[in-house]
Amino acid sequence: MDMPGHGGHGGHGGHGDHGDSGSRPMCAMNMAFNWNTENVCVLFDFWRVNSSTSLVLTCAAVFLLGYLYELARAGVRGWEKSHAPSGTLVSTSSSTPLVGTDAIRNDIRWKRALFYGLLVAYSYSLMLIFMTYNGFLILAVIGGAVAGHYAYSSDEWGSVRGANCH
Repeated sequence: MDMPGHGGHGGHGGHGDHGDSGSRPMCAMNMAFNWNTENVCVLFDFWRVNSSTSLVLTCAAVFLLGYLYELARAGVRGWEKSHAPSGTLVSTSSSTPLVGTDAIRNDIRWKRALFYGLLVAYSYSLMLIFMTYNGFLILAVIGGAVAGHYAYSSDEWGSVRGANCH
């Protein structure tokens, strides 16, 4: 029922959507592989691809995120090695990052758990970027991971881990 004096707009008096009339269109949510270059949101509503320039800058940022993820993994591996009790075998496998018979101090276990959680959150963020199904962003994630792995992987055989989110 329209209220008197409200112009027949169900009580909204022609005010539209109350200040949202200038808002950007919704983020494109594709569930299929695509090469879209407009209205692609990356992780957050404010991080959008709407032009060639924003596409290039976004791909560079995503490449850097993939690269820095490999640096972070290498940093955690190095930290674990430096904190391992003497005589402890430190594996490069992701399933057994620190193996030995000596007990690990509680504060070191908490720090390891914190680093693990941060790396999981980081890797899932990269996965969410990948799941935009945007070919440009997928290539940027993969390119950054490849470059980072090349730069920061150990020279030991068997240090390549499976392709999983964490």
